[in-house]
Amino acid sequence: MKCGICGNNAQLGTTTVSVDTGAGVVVVRGVQAYVCGHCGEDWLTDAAATQVEKIVRRARKEGTQVEVVALA
Repeated sequence: MKCGICGNNAQLGTTTVSVDTGAGVVVVRGVQAYVCGHCGEDWLTDAAATQVEKIVRRARKEGTQVEVVALA
């Protein structure tokens, strides 16, 4: 996959996603993503984005202030 920012190759790897829910913060580590080895930009896979969305929805519903989740 080509990086949309710098045009170099992006490889499948993992990244960390942080989301401010308004009432707190959710950090999801080990999220599958394409990561550019040149500029560091990353893009979540569709499956990973769905996982992160579910985690964030649950945290918002429960009013969680701080949550750290490791997927990998």
